[in-house]
Amino acid sequence: MSTPLPNIEFSKDESGRLVLVDQAGVRHVNVHPAKLFPLTDKDFWVSIQSEGAREIVCIEDPQTLPEPSRSVLLETLARRDFVPIIQVIHRIVRLADGHEWHVTTDRGDTSFGVETDESIQNLGHGRLVIVDRRNTRYLIPNVASLDRVSRRKLEHYY
Repeated sequence: MSTPLPNIEFSKDESGRLVLVDQAGVRHVNVHPAKLFPLTDKDFWVSIQSEGAREIVCIEDPQTLPEPSRSVLLETLARRDFVPIIQVIHRIVRLADGHEWHVTTDRGDTSFGVETDESIQNLGHGRLVIVDRRNTRYLIPNVASLDRVSRRKLEHYY
């Protein structure tokens, strides 16, 4: 059961920035939504933060927002939600300052740099997230579903 939402509204300003009108009627321009559990509970718990990264409000279930606020918030979150799914690992090359990964994702072939082995995080239940140098997250939803060659390349790192 979701906690009742405070009386808040989302909209876009003329520049396309997200605007929050809070329960006191204060207008917060250029707020940023952040999923608190983007990989484990992606549909719930959204923090709305000011430009200075101060939390203004936390929304347990965005689906409980009235329209059009719900659509505006969910559209903004969708644009921020960039988590490519790794399908094949072609090679991992050791460099002086980390590793370069060459992979196929659900969005096509790509390569990215990973600084340390700590950039590969085990989420449990066979799920891994790899964070590259630009802080882009790449997800492997099930290591066992990778082909045998990809799994062998990955064995050295987790």
